[in-house]
Amino acid sequence: MEKEDQIHEILLIPIYCDKKLDKISREDNKIKTSQKYYSTPDEDMSDFAIGFYEIVYKDILNSKPLLEHNGYLCNNKYAGDTMNSFNTIANITPGAGKSRIQRTAKEEWPEYLRNYHSKYHCLANFWLIPMEIGRTTKGTLNKAINPIGDYMDRFLEMVHSEVRFDGSDMKYSKYFSCFKNWNDFSDKHFLENSYLDQKLKVDLYSNYNEEISAYFIEKALDKIEQRAKCIAKSNYVEELWNYFNEWKLF
Repeated sequence: MEKEDQIHEILLIPIYCDKKLDKISREDNKIKTSQKYYSTPDEDMSDFAIGFYEIVYKDILNSKPLLEHNGYLCNNKYAGDTMNSFNTIANITPGAGKSRIQRTAKEEWPEYLRNYHSKYHCLANFWLIPMEIGRTTKGTLNKAINPIGDYMDRFLEMVHSEVRFDGSDMKYSKYFSCFKNWNDFSDKHFLENSYLDQKLKVDLYSNYNEEISAYFIEKALDKIEQRAKCIAKSNYVEELWNYFNEWKLF
């Protein structure tokens, strides 16, 4: 239980990425990390996150690395991404500005948004999906009837209703064929008891009402917490503990 508790704690610690760094360390209750990924600094593609993906997703990666030596992805069907993002919810939060360009000073945000901003960049909120879905689009598969707008629950509902895991007739068939079915997809992404109920149905916690930001954040933080518990109880406990201990994060 001690190792599970230690892993659970690290999975929820906020991450700060700086390409000038050359190591991973824990300071002021933050994980500070370097980044070899070629693009601009991004916590969900930082060196710390890459090491995490290569452990918990090693089965679908066939134990191969995510990055080439030049910092580019080995395969665009596997890229790190943030599950519950910040800007989408900030855009509908009163006083925070309706777009990234219009974003107001942090001091003008409601306390609940500031709290969310300080916590959402953590390993328990990161997963591995195709480059085109996570890092370059708002997450469309074929032709989604309803816009998902970068909301995690809407994306999962779309996967559940649209994806044929045998890989047929799908733009991202090479990725989804890595999973036997919806149950296997949810299991490998640690979604049970966090984003899904006991019947493996998606818990929908976003809607189009502009009054929902506080409620959404409460639900999102709870789901991040629950996913951390799921990962900490998984078969990857020893490997995660050794990885975190290697960088003296406990």
